[in-house]
Amino acid sequence: MIIRFLKNPVHKNIVPFLDNLFLLRPTLFFPVWVMVTAGMTASIMNISRYQVWLSDFDFFTLALFIGITLISGSTFIINQIQDMESDALNQKLFLVGKKVHIELAQKIQKMTLIVGFIFLLISGYMALIMGGLLFLFWGYLYNIKPFHWKKKPLLGMFANSMAGLILYSAGWIHVASSEGLSFMNFGWLEMLLISIPYLLCYTAVSLLTTIPDMDGDEPTGAITFPVKFGLRTTIALAGTMVLAAFWLGWSYDDPVSTTSAIMSFPFYVVALIRNQNKDVLRAIRYSIFILAFLLFTVYPLLLPAVLVVFYLSKYYYWHRFNLHYPTFLVDEVEE
Repeated sequence: MIIRFLKNPVHKNIVPFLDNLFLLRPTLFFPVWVMVTAGMTASIMNISRYQVWLSDFDFFTLALFIGITLISGSTFIINQIQDMESDALNQKLFLVGKKVHIELAQKIQKMTLIVGFIFLLISGYMALIMGGLLFLFWGYLYNIKPFHWKKKPLLGMFANSMAGLILYSAGWIHVASSEGLSFMNFGWLEMLLISIPYLLCYTAVSLLTTIPDMDGDEPTGAITFPVKFGLRTTIALAGTMVLAAFWLGWSYDDPVSTTSAIMSFPFYVVALIRNQNKDVLRAIRYSIFILAFLLFTVYPLLLPAVLVVFYLSKYYYWHRFNLHYPTFLVDEVEE
C-alpha cells in the first residue's frame, strides 16, 4: 500500500513546492549536525565521563541546532549561486537558475541567515558568535570574491576545517554553559585538543567531497586540492588524517573518535587502491554515518531529525529528478 501511494503521479505536482526548502541542501545538514553533536558529546564526557542516552528535551539546544542549520543552509545557497557554471559542467542537480530564480534564491538566503541568527541569539551570545564565525569562513571567505577560498587548494581546506572547528566548538560551549561553567572554565585547552581527531576526520571527508567535482572545477578556474595535487594524493592525505585521528583519539581516551576513525579507515584504503569515484563516495557517506551512529548513543534525539531529513530528501529527489538519493547504494550519477 505504501509503495503504491509513493508511486502515485500526484507527487510530481507536490514536490515543486519543496524546491525552496531544498535550496538549503538539507542532505548537507548531516555533517553539520554530526560536528555540533560531537562537540556536545566530547564536552559532556569531559565534565562527567561516559554519559549515554541523554534524551531530555532542551529548548535552547533546539534553538542552537535550528540556528546553526539555517546559517549553514544560507552558506549552501551562496555556494550554489557561485557554482552555477561548474555545477552545470559536473551535471549536478542544481536548483538555482533552473528550478529557483536567482533573485528568489538570494532573498531566501538572506532571510534564512537572519532567522538563523535570531535562533542563536535565543541560545546564547556565544552561540551567536559561533554563528557569525561560521558564516564568515563558510559563507563569505569560502565563496565570495576576492577571497574565493574554495578555488584555492590549501585555503579551501583551511576554510572547511575552520567551519568544522566552529561547529564542534558551538556544541562544546553550549554544553559547558548549560552545565553552569563560567566563560573562563569552559575547558578551552581540552576543547582544542579533543577536537583534533574530529577535525581530522571532518577535513578528510571535506577533501574527498572535492574529488567528484574535479571535471567541472578545473575548466572554471577552481584549483581545488585534487585538481592541484591529484586524485591519489588527495585520497592518501585523507586516509592519513583518519589514521592520525584514530591514534590521537586513542591517546586522548576518546572512544567516539577512536571507534569511528578505525571503522572508517578501510573505506579510504579501498578508495586509494581502486581509485574509483564510487569508492570515494562510499568513504564520504559511511564515515559520516558511522560517527553519527555512535553519537546517537549519547544524544538519541538527533536520530529523528536525521530520519526525517533522510526520507523527505528521498521523496523529493525521487519525484523531482527520478533519482534515489540519498542512499548508501552508490551509483555513478550523484547530486
